[in-house]
Amino acid sequence: MENKKSVSMFMARDIAVIGLMIALKVVLTRFLAVETQFVRVGFSFIPTILLAIMYGPWVGAFSGALADVAGFFLFPKGFAFSPGFTISAAVAPIIYGMILYRKPLTLKRIMMACLAVTVIVNVGMNSLWLRILYDQAFWGMLPIRLAQNIITLPIEVGIMYWVMKNASIRRAMKGYPIHWIN
Repeated sequence: MENKKSVSMFMARDIAVIGLMIALKVVLTRFLAVETQFVRVGFSFIPTILLAIMYGPWVGAFSGALADVAGFFLFPKGFAFSPGFTISAAVAPIIYGMILYRKPLTLKRIMMACLAVTVIVNVGMNSLWLRILYDQAFWGMLPIRLAQNIITLPIEVGIMYWVMKNASIRRAMKGYPIHWIN
């Protein structure tokens, strides 16, 4: 009797897509984001969410962490490396994946996922890492970070809703376990 293991194999296409999304996340984070010591505004959430939707929370987490580490070491910006931000880069796609992977992609679900990541990761965890890294007063920087996230949350939801409704993106993502809502 043959002992078979249930192993999920990635096709060459999957590895290429994951690699391209990691590269896109690095570029969007390192080159196309507005960044200060306490605030970063950019579009790196797009490949993060797409990976979580296409491959699930665990591939998304691995890809997010890898993109964070690779981006830091390939294109340092003068800020110190902190493993806390790598943890945040892994936790965000876990949250997105738990809410969006193999589930109907409704506006309500996209809003719920973006809100959860904003509260838990962007405002909560990242503010904690900044407090530890720069020894700044947590409650002093919190209003700035809250204001930034209150402004960017509806923008992120709107962009992701548009991305999910885009016919070209739907065609490109054909074959993935995505439950499109018309």
